[in-house]
Amino acid sequence: MTEMKVDPDQLANSAVALGRTVEEFADGLDALEATITTESPWGADEAGTLFGAAYMEVLGHAMEVYGSHLGQLIEAAEGLGTWAQQVWQTEQQNIDRIDQSAQGLGG
Repeated sequence: MTEMKVDPDQLANSAVALGRTVEEFADGLDALEATITTESPWGADEAGTLFGAAYMEVLGHAMEVYGSHLGQLIEAAEGLGTWAQQVWQTEQQNIDRIDQSAQGLGG
């Protein structure tokens, strides 16, 4: 079995970097949605109306999917931050126990 080493600083830095990526992704989705929903280049005739209805249906589904991906990225960033905090807390508890033992206070 391979030993796993966890670096809480690297986890925290990754959480921050992923958080920035999430913000950029969200901004990109907002810009994309604004761009593709502002005009109807296919026209207002019967064929354009049918195409537009289908287009908006597909667009709505695509934006829902992208939104769910955004939610997953947010959860991942939060999870990395939580994991880093837990590792830091565990390390501090271990240090405290070692210090107590060294001082004859352990138990």
